[in-house]
Amino acid sequence: MPTTTRPTAPPAASAPAAPPARSAPAVRVGKAFLVTVVAVALSHVILSDGLFVSLVGQAATNMGAGPGYSSDVSFTSAVVNTTLTMALLLWVGMRLLRERRVYLMVLVGAVGWFLTVMANVDALLERAYGLLPLASMALFVLVTALTAGLLRPVRR
Repeated sequence: MPTTTRPTAPPAASAPAAPPARSAPAVRVGKAFLVTVVAVALSHVILSDGLFVSLVGQAATNMGAGPGYSSDVSFTSAVVNTTLTMALLLWVGMRLLRERRVYLMVLVGAVGWFLTVMANVDALLERAYGLLPLASMALFVLVTALTAGLLRPVRR
C-alpha cells in the first residue's frame, strides 16, 4: 500500500520576545517612596547607634579614662556606615521590586542622606539616641522618591 504523507505546515515564526514591562512613573515613584522610608529607618538606627558609641567615647575621655578608641573615629565611621547603608538599601530595595536603572536614585539618595545627616548632626548629638528633624527626613524621602521617576528603563 502506498503511503501518503500529509503536508506539514511550515513552523510558525515565533513572536518576538516581549520587552520587560515598564512601570508607570507613578508606580515607580510609589515603590521608591516605600523603599526610601524603609532605608531611612534602618540607616537612622545605624547612625544613632554609631553616634551613641561616639558619645560614650567622648564621655569616657572627659572623665579621664582612655576608651581605647577615638570618639572622632566613631563619629566618622557612623556617618560613613549610614551613608553606605543608605545606598545599598535603596539599590537592593528597588531591585527586589523589579525596577531597573536606579543608579540616579541611589546617587541622589546617598549624597542627600549624607548632607541631611551633616546638616542636622547637632540635633543627634544633644542626647543619646536623638532623632533627625522630621521635616528634613520628609524632604529627603520626597526628593529621593521623585528622583526615581526621572530615569526609567527604555524599551528594546
